[in-house]
Amino acid sequence: MDRIIQQRFIQDVVPRLTRRWTDGVWVACVFRAVAASDTLHAHFIAAAWEPPPPDEPPIIARLPDATYLAPNEGERALLGLVETLPSATRLCLAGPRHIDPALVAQVVLSADRNLTPALREALAAFVGAEQARNEHAIRETYTDRDEAFEAFKKKLLGTSSGGLPGGA
Repeated sequence: MDRIIQQRFIQDVVPRLTRRWTDGVWVACVFRAVAASDTLHAHFIAAAWEPPPPDEPPIIARLPDATYLAPNEGERALLGLVETLPSATRLCLAGPRHIDPALVAQVVLSADRNLTPALREALAAFVGAEQARNEHAIRETYTDRDEAFEAFKKKLLGTSSGGLPGGA
């Protein structure tokens, strides 16, 4: 990170960060969406969610209220994001496992009309890879198999290949 970005980050971002979420604090996340290659710099996305009103459940919205895409470093993305938020905004950083990076990247992909074709392709690949990772995690974590129901079904239908008692 160059010295100017570092100084701006320390001056503009660090004072807004809080270790714990409380009422009135925005949730933010920064993640790498594009790895560096021969044709592209690494790109990071920072996103922020406005806190829910005090009379609503403490759950952030599905879609972020603000996003920022920046090359090279996550600090640049977070600095750019902070510059778009109200000046008194406090932020609690969450990890990418607490939000849906594919959905956030899709927001950037759909909303940013200034993406180069190569960056658009790289972000689309990121979205696809994240969606595939989510699908795999869902298949590995969740099931419709209920042991009590399986025992009931076996008792009712038996174990024959025909699926009916007595093998008919």
